Amino acid sequence: MLEQLEWVRIEPACIVDAGAGPGGARGELLRRFPGSRVLSLDSSLGMLRAGTGERICGDMQQMPLAAGCAQLLFSNLALHWCPAMGAALAEFRRVLDSPGLVFFSMFGPDTLGELRRARSRAGLEDAPETLLDMHHLGDALVQAGFADPVMSAERFPVPYADYATLEGDLRRCGAGGAMMPRSSGLAGRRRRRVVEEAFAAQRGADGMVAVSIEVVYGQAWVVPPKGRRGEPTEVPLEEISLRSTAKRP
Repeated sequence: MLEQLEWVRIEPACIVDAGAGPGGARGELLRRFPGSRVLSLDSSLGMLRAGTGERICGDMQQMPLAAGCAQLLFSNLALHWCPAMGAALAEFRRVLDSPGLVFFSMFGPDTLGELRRARSRAGLEDAPETLLDMHHLGDALVQAGFADPVMSAERFPVPYADYATLEGDLRRCGAGGAMMPRSSGLAGRRRRRVVEEAFAAQRGADGMVAVSIEVVYGQAWVVPPKGRRGEPTEVPLEEISLRSTAKRP
């Protein structure tokens, strides 16, 4: 995500890091855009207290920021936490000036496919899919008022020796409640055992389960509005002079 910023050719006066957590991207943003003001926004006050610089506690779906206050909105692996993604994209559009750029990453729908297959074997149904693929995300950006969306995706296999290790990682990152089966009571323990066995059955020759992590990257622009039909257009006098004296073929 940060490496891709090397190709961004803008000089933002203000950057909003939406879903900043403890502000791990702040230093690199300041290195890439020296002189910019970086606002770190997150809904977790505890996360923000661990960071430095200007920190704002707020929801990405209703940011306590003025309209048009930033020229770059950066959001790394945070957008998928929003239950109303359209509202978050609309907020991104609202706080961006024109011209301005939104640049984000989020987990894609192929993430944790191995875990979902194991849960399915145990008769567990996941909540309706909230992770959008890059094509639907591009459409959502246009609907939110952005222009020229560019989308890409990468897949990273993360090896796990067993289900319990994956469970621990998911709980530590706050995703465990929705993805882990309840294990209270005899039925719960049996269901958990089925999930563990179905997960282990996906091990490769190295004895590890390669758990899929799909990361979707997106960027789009806020562009100045085009002039309406009938509005006057200003043309420099010297340009008119050049046109009038140019020889016809």
